[in-house]
Amino acid sequence: MIKSLILYFQFFTRLPIPIPIEDAENRFKKGILWFSMFGLAIGLIEATILWIIYWLLNSFLLAWISVLLFDVLLTGAFHMDALADMCDGLFSSRKKERMLEIMKDSRVGSNGVLALIFYYLLLIAPIAVYLTELDVAYLMRLIVALQIVGKSGIALLFWKMKYAGHTEGLGRLFLNVETWRIIFTEMICFVALFSLLGWSACLAYLVVVFIHFGYRRLVYKKIDGMNGDTLGAFYCIAQVIFLLVMLRR
Repeated sequence: MIKSLILYFQFFTRLPIPIPIEDAENRFKKGILWFSMFGLAIGLIEATILWIIYWLLNSFLLAWISVLLFDVLLTGAFHMDALADMCDGLFSSRKKERMLEIMKDSRVGSNGVLALIFYYLLLIAPIAVYLTELDVAYLMRLIVALQIVGKSGIALLFWKMKYAGHTEGLGRLFLNVETWRIIFTEMICFVALFSLLGWSACLAYLVVVFIHFGYRRLVYKKIDGMNGDTLGAFYCIAQVIFLLVMLRR
């Protein structure tokens, strides 16, 4: 488990961890067992940052916005870049080959910009609306839950995944993941969410699971499989769905 977590930290974050991991490609697949645990680890780091910023500024909203900024610095906007690329490609009204080319382009188009704007609006607005009903302890648990949900949501897409990207793409690292490994990490996800936020969090994640089928169908219809961008984008989508369901009134 430890080596898999180190590998994921090296891959998904900017933390300098100079520890060589042998057989890295194989560990990416086998380490899916601990994908939810990796989300938990990232969440605990961000929850600590949220508490420190709240203690310094005495503002729930500023602490929440600041931890979203910290997440960008910690991960290098890894999944946000995927969200922008996915929206630029899939909603370009082009053929499959051209969509894949657009997603490989390092430039961000109008669809990608709009996607990022709405992503952050939907992460911040619900907190601002229900600010008087929340406390710092709840926000700390919520930021941990969002990281677990984001990573576990991606793991759902690994099930019998077809790859649509280029042969050297990062998404291919998660081809042929065994089903039982995905089920195991989803079980960890549900247990962690229940421990953090109770049954309401489990029900909110069930909504994410349900919507993932529609997302999978859309992507496969557009490009006949997943690639790194469509996988990473669902991290953002899962977080927004979970947050909106959790804070519904």
